[in-house]
Amino acid sequence: MKKSALLLSFFFMVNLSFSQIISQGSVSEYLDDGSGQGIIRQQSGVDPEMDFTDYSLFRKAPYLLFTGNNDEMLIVWQLDSTKTCHVEWGTDTIYADGSVYTEEYGDDHQHKTTLTGLTPNTKYFYRVSCDNTNIEYGSFISGAEESAEEISFYAYGDTRTNGGIHNQVAKKILDDMSQHPGAQTFIISSGDLVSNGNNESDWQNQFFSPDYGYIREMLANLPYMAAMGNHEGQGVLFHKYFPYPMFVSSRYYYSFDYGPAHFTVIDQFTSYGAGSAQYEWMVNDLASTDKNWKIMVFHEPGWSAGGGHPNNTQVQNVIQPLCVQYGVQLVINGHNHYYARAVVNGIDHITTGGGGAPLYNPNPNADSIVIVSRKYHYCRVDIAGDTLTYTVIDKDGNVIETFERYLDYQSVTINPERNLFKIATTWHTVRVMNKENIKGVLSVYDTFGHLVNRQQLLNPENSVHIDIPGIYFVRIDYEGERVVKKIFVR
Repeated sequence: MKKSALLLSFFFMVNLSFSQIISQGSVSEYLDDGSGQGIIRQQSGVDPEMDFTDYSLFRKAPYLLFTGNNDEMLIVWQLDSTKTCHVEWGTDTIYADGSVYTEEYGDDHQHKTTLTGLTPNTKYFYRVSCDNTNIEYGSFISGAEESAEEISFYAYGDTRTNGGIHNQVAKKILDDMSQHPGAQTFIISSGDLVSNGNNESDWQNQFFSPDYGYIREMLANLPYMAAMGNHEGQGVLFHKYFPYPMFVSSRYYYSFDYGPAHFTVIDQFTSYGAGSAQYEWMVNDLASTDKNWKIMVFHEPGWSAGGGHPNNTQVQNVIQPLCVQYGVQLVINGHNHYYARAVVNGIDHITTGGGGAPLYNPNPNADSIVIVSRKYHYCRVDIAGDTLTYTVIDKDGNVIETFERYLDYQSVTINPERNLFKIATTWHTVRVMNKENIKGVLSVYDTFGHLVNRQQLLNPENSVHIDIPGIYFVRIDYEGERVVKKIFVR
């Protein structure tokens, strides 16, 4: 009897230990991302095919929001009950740089903490534990140096309705990030995160569900910067779950700098017509930035490919003139569920609405449209000095499009004091005077980023014939430097 009792006791202890392991909530797997530091990939329980979510206190696992300051990171999460949580972080998984205990705020068991005093452009790891049991893990790269000339980031939109497809897109973004570790900066959402943004259950079931492990993993490792979409409703829950400290006037427009780029995020469901508070803010925001690259983000596009929603004429009449006046190079939108790119006045208007919502049928012949693709997808944007490279990838890993854009050096000039080249146009011709007989390469691109001509820089006069009148970019590469100028050819 004693031996049987001892065996029964041992069996009970083994099962109790296994249950305690499961109740930890997450088992972590360290993945090598090529940087020597890696990403912590979370796994629920022991067997990923089994459902252990009942053991987790986390209703919404920890996720990241960039505060606009390169030495900070905001972490937000939600529990099922009132608990004290412990957050630890560091530049490795010893988590020795800092720790803090948090209590819930509001009336729905939410927690948040802002990590401060971070070193810019540095990989950090963090973990959040609650009630000394449930533990969630993540990592991030702190904001870029103010003087940085190179950054990468992601963009997509319209993730609503089909959480399973959004989960597949998130997996591809994570895979891409493991191949491009420098892109672990942030992801832009062009809006429509869920079907009904006034409904708590949609936020839980479509966006934050534990059933979508790749979305959770992406949110835990990639700061999320979202624009307000029409499906976000009144915006109360959007603000609840995305409490960006940069929000203006208790509405949902904001801006932030990241390295060489300035991002202006518009709330189209707050008045932005001429004379409105948001319009005046837009003018001041665009006029006051000294960043070379200017990118606007909002939901409804001024130029898209139909099939779902028409072009937004207020964007055409209000925002587009500001883009032209203040040198905005890129506009990121959603609303229509596909990928499309339009070019208007040399400005790229991107429709990236393929994050999970039911796809629409784009019209490839719509006004100003360059390319369309009816596929679920995401975008990666790489900025290096005066070149922006935009890559669009579908959920199966196939590249839909890659194009390049270059700074307009009529407003931004490198080494103007040297004044080495005189660039002018005559009828169907670009002329470049090489004043000091410098060796280099002369390239001409159209507004779609297509190479029209490339040749060695000659001494002292160079000419390039252009068949079709319009706007072009002249690029001269010499002595490790580059000059780009936008010109009009008659």
